[in-house]
Amino acid sequence: MTVREGLGAAATFLAAVAIVGALVHFIVILVIPIVATRDAYARLADLGPVGATIALARPAPTERRFPYADPALASAFCRFDLSAGPVRVKAPVGRAGFASLSFHTRRGAVFYALTDKAATHGLMEAIVVTPSQLRALIAHDDEDNPSQDLRIVSATNEGFVVMRAFSELPSLYAAAAAQAESLSCASEPAPK
Repeated sequence: MTVREGLGAAATFLAAVAIVGALVHFIVILVIPIVATRDAYARLADLGPVGATIALARPAPTERRFPYADPALASAFCRFDLSAGPVRVKAPVGRAGFASLSFHTRRGAVFYALTDKAATHGLMEAIVVTPSQLRALIAHDDEDNPSQDLRIVSATNEGFVVMRAFSELPSLYAAAAAQAESLSCASEPAPK
């Protein structure tokens, strides 16, 4: 074997090792959220029951439950369970410079988001449904008077909604926190 052939074999071996290492890294990144026991939903479940709006503590450097949060954003959340029927989510838009709703699956993946720019009459409002509940709602729609509801389909029965309100100045944080805490998640009867 010549030196050139030896270098070619070594380069091929190193390339194969790098490819296998990248594949293992990629697979581990994809598997971690599936096997994690302390995901976002589990950490939120410790704070309160399904359907209740719960304000999150103001972000601080010592915060361990949700590290690296923006201290200018006041946050609140509510968990939902669609097994009994759709959930109507309402959040009034206040004086804060920015407000948003993000809808998360049981595993924490965001499946929909709204900002205050989507608000109508000072309110961000949506109905979270399963695919079968959506079909039932559509079947009950009146053709002459169609529903104006924003219907958001969740891939999982359980999940959570996070409301965030921006505080332009530290002195305005209380108003942003009050706006975030005005989030409501209420179950509605399942359509028949």
